Amino acid sequence: MKDKNVAAILAFFFGGVGAHKFYLGQIGSGVLYLVFCWTFIPSLIAFIEFIILAVMDRDEFNRRYNGANMLGGGSPVVVNMLPPSPYYSQQPPPGYGYGQPPPGYGYGQPGYPPPGYGQPPGYGQQQPGYPQQPGYGQQPQPGQQVDVVAKLEKLNELRIAGLLTEDEFAAQKARILESL
Repeated sequence: MKDKNVAAILAFFFGGVGAHKFYLGQIGSGVLYLVFCWTFIPSLIAFIEFIILAVMDRDEFNRRYNGANMLGGGSPVVVNMLPPSPYYSQQPPPGYGYGQPPPGYGYGQPGYPPPGYGQPPGYGQQQPGYPQQPGYGQQPQPGQQVDVVAKLEKLNELRIAGLLTEDEFAAQKARILESL
């Protein structure tokens, strides 16, 4: 186990030839210090490293040079990882929209939360004082005017923006036209 004080003393007295680098196990840096010792540049760098080593916290020194996976008592740190989700590595099929569940995983499927899960009480229900409007997934009541043109324009905007494929656009368009 390397000692912080020994490394600092080696950096101060023999840092120009890289003795502290060899002591800390950084052989490549030690060789560079040794090769360029005639320029005195390694001596200047070693003096700065002496100051850094002298003021460095002992725990930080141990983390850097005596093994990063050790706790204060010398016991190794064990990281327990859970296996990834079965959908983690699954690639979506072509034309599959962003933010949608994987194929075969949706409302009505086992393990998927029921509709309205996580919504506040009364979410999506008719509020007093507001006219009844057909919403997403609701069929219009008899006598209500449905703005089919506006829905089709909005659907076309989504297709142009690239959020819907041609097949999805055609399916949604057919669903809207069937509701007439």
